[in-house]
Amino acid sequence: MAQYLCAVKSCFTIPGRAFIPKPEVDVGVVHFTPLAQPQIKQPFKLVEKVVRNVFQFRRKHCRKGIEMLFPETERLELAKVMMHEADVDPTLRPTELSIPDIRALADAYSRLCSENQGLLTYDFREELRLKHLNRRSGSSTQQPLTEREARRTERESRRTEGKECLMVSVRDETTDCS
Repeated sequence: MAQYLCAVKSCFTIPGRAFIPKPEVDVGVVHFTPLAQPQIKQPFKLVEKVVRNVFQFRRKHCRKGIEMLFPETERLELAKVMMHEADVDPTLRPTELSIPDIRALADAYSRLCSENQGLLTYDFREELRLKHLNRRSGSSTQQPLTEREARRTERESRRTEGKECLMVSVRDETTDCS
């Protein structure tokens, strides 16, 4: 993220033994010089979302993270369109992407967001959370929970979580330990 906003220069490394307690890693000192113009001319929120999703699956191909930018029903199709528009190899790992690759991905995602209402605000984690809540509430035969119902169910489960009553038997007496 910093590389698209700043010129980043590695200055020197401090060995881990210089610290107490000694960490298992060395420390790198880095100098950031802000750029007059960012290397990616998209809103920060959009760039951050693309980068966060791509790097979510750091050891997988970048295609996996890009797929998560889209709702499940359109995921494969829109990810393929985005990769094609950006002209980025879908088998690259996130750490192999260059700033121009990330710029192309952000530009392609921006175009898709302008064509598909609500895409920029989509979060795959929310979709997973709702699926999980629907499974927990046993509504597989019913209609899926709405967002409002899901929030209420989640609040109720948090309220009761950890409040189960512990019963202990002492000399033939049952005592409530709460």
